[in-house]
Amino acid sequence: MDMPVVNSCTVDTCAYNDQHSCHALAITVGNTSHAQCDTFFSGEEEGGDPMATAQVGACKMSDCQHNTQLECQAPGISVGYEKNQVDCLTYAPA
Repeated sequence: MDMPVVNSCTVDTCAYNDQHSCHALAITVGNTSHAQCDTFFSGEEEGGDPMATAQVGACKMSDCQHNTQLECQAPGISVGYEKNQVDCLTYAPA
């Protein structure tokens, strides 16, 4: 199973973001009620691997149409702000 890539991230304040690209090796999405990016970290340090493009390692949004056994099956996702929270914008309730 291939992990989907994070195609874009518009959260410039995240330590893993560089020019709208996430450089964490993998991110985790959601909890049982909200599709937030659990990997979001705001700080002065830069994180991740500048040569890597982030992938979705786990998704806890079991009600998403892209979710199978807590794994994202979308070809790629976008991350950004939804009502002042950092969310998976690809989340689609089933």
